[in-house]
Amino acid sequence: MSIFDINNLPEKANNEVEKPLIMLVDDEIENINVLRQLLESNFQIITSHDGAEAIELIDNMADPTEIQLIITDQRMPKVTGVEFLEQTVDRMPDTIRIILTGYADTQVIIEAINKAKLYKFMTKPFDPVELSLTVKRGVEAYQMRKALVNYAANLEQLVEARTEELNEKNQALNQALMSLEQLTLNDQLTGTYNRHFLKKFMPQTLAKLKREHASNINEGLGLMMIDIDFFKKVNDNYGHDAGDKVLVQFSKVLAECCRASDWLVRWGGEEFVIVAHGQSIKGLEQLAERIRHKVESSLFDIGCQRTLNCTCSIGITRLPFLKNNVEVLTWEQTLNFADLALYLAKNNGRNTWVSLFENGDSDNSALLNNDDNKFYESVMTNLVDLIEQKQVLYHTPIVDKQL
Repeated sequence: MSIFDINNLPEKANNEVEKPLIMLVDDEIENINVLRQLLESNFQIITSHDGAEAIELIDNMADPTEIQLIITDQRMPKVTGVEFLEQTVDRMPDTIRIILTGYADTQVIIEAINKAKLYKFMTKPFDPVELSLTVKRGVEAYQMRKALVNYAANLEQLVEARTEELNEKNQALNQALMSLEQLTLNDQLTGTYNRHFLKKFMPQTLAKLKREHASNINEGLGLMMIDIDFFKKVNDNYGHDAGDKVLVQFSKVLAECCRASDWLVRWGGEEFVIVAHGQSIKGLEQLAERIRHKVESSLFDIGCQRTLNCTCSIGITRLPFLKNNVEVLTWEQTLNFADLALYLAKNNGRNTWVSLFENGDSDNSALLNNDDNKFYESVMTNLVDLIEQKQVLYHTPIVDKQL
């Protein structure tokens, strides 16, 4: 079928640049030549005279996806234009497909649009300007799609790289935060926990304790305040470096006496706190005696081939102090009772321990009287009276027991 007058073709462009590759498929050589002359100024062109030959040519190409656009006639021997384009879909899915067809083939083409994934079909005869513009727009669509695919691939790689980089930085940050938290939760000299550790973890420990205490009134935490006797003399006589060496070794002695579940805390200076989980008063007193004996029998190396003997004093109590009134005292107030017991031990000869605990047979409701602070203030200011009234009990290995 004759297409149009060849004299109407545009002139060939003079500038030669890297041109997009397109394929022309038609069984009529005249049509191929007309299309070539119409398009070769802007495109590299490969041709074929039927669909089967075109498929063979495509299969022999190193990279058939370089073909950016195909123009094929519909009516060809052996393989129709639609059948040919259907075979190219899997081979080169992004390539733009255009069919030239007569009016009688239009309905067939419309029905095959999805199968062949047509970009456009044009009826014969066609306007060369319209065809040139359609091809140009088709190639632009192909290149834009390729650019978007490449951009998406590059973006995905960039995202993966950035994600990996971010994960690495997050890991480094988490490691730094863990190291920082380790610094804030541990005493830098002895490696034991510090006050910040107790303030951070005691609230959740107490919440768990209250839940367990509701079903078992004997559940509790042991609190022990431990102080090295006459530690100031170590610093005064041998220097602070010797004092630091004693503190480090003293903390190791304490750790050896504690269980893995116990918390060993440097409270400040030469004072240490032990939080013992699930210990009775009797168990705490046995632990205190082990610590006292271990410290007394140890030699503390202060350098320069010198050693010292040290002793310690220990105050003991239990949280909750009042079994039937868990909410009355805070852990800080209860720890102050252990500190009070520590002073009793120091004021009665040192190298000993004193435990303070509630008399379970005594009624402390009068002291409470809807004022939670009243009991605490009474213990801190009138302990002797409360002991004499047997509202608070104490144990100690001190022989004379003249507290």
